[in-house]
Amino acid sequence: MTPDVLALLQGLTEQQKNYVLSAQARQKETGMAYLFWFVLGVHYFYLNKPFINIIYWLTAGGLGIWMIIDLFRIPGMVKDRNKAIIKEAIEEAKKLYPEVQ
Repeated sequence: MTPDVLALLQGLTEQQKNYVLSAQARQKETGMAYLFWFVLGVHYFYLNKPFINIIYWLTAGGLGIWMIIDLFRIPGMVKDRNKAIIKEAIEEAKKLYPEVQ
């Protein structure tokens, strides 16, 4: 677990933390993103960006330029998506398990 994820977990109750940690199963993997990029060019669908993937297809990967740029951007995109998954899980946990005062 990265330090920025640990910082996001600060101040949560145990139930909320457990919920957020269970959401880690939804996190994306860089290897799978590269596989989807290489095989079908559906890596944006995998990273929950369907509109961008459609544009990617319509432009044939930016005539190949966008495709090569994505080769280097995929690790950062996966990291950003995983951080967003954790943030979404934190919001869900706060709604499901409100703090008792």
